[in-house]
Amino acid sequence: GWPRRVAGLLLWIHVAVSFAINSQAICSSLDRQVFHKVTKFDLHQKHGLRWLVLTSLVSVSSYFVANAVPFFKDLLALIGALTSVPLTLLLPGLYLRRYLEVSLWCPTTTTMWSYLLVLFSLAFLVCGVFGALGS
Repeated sequence: GWPRRVAGLLLWIHVAVSFAINSQAICSSLDRQVFHKVTKFDLHQKHGLRWLVLTSLVSVSSYFVANAVPFFKDLLALIGALTSVPLTLLLPGLYLRRYLEVSLWCPTTTTMWSYLLVLFSLAFLVCGVFGALGS
């Protein structure tokens, strides 16, 4: 019925706005690193047209990747397992141990929490990867 169509439209608007916000950082980095050097069609001078072409390429490629992979949900779970734990738990513990100039595998009384964080995050990473691969 019509409530389901309205809910679908609102969900589509939400996803479109979220994609637009998140893709801005990717497009900005691509423009800074690579795309500002493109001289074809005088794009290095036409900033608005260059941004339109770049964001269109990112949007179309994202659409094709999302629809071309038949097991996208499983791929997303694996990517989440491989990136979320290292970025949020493992790297802070490793960076602290590096900053304090202590050995990675030798806990001391002052660095016990970072040691436990590294061990926990490695175990959590392994569980996440096996869970994503097993589903």
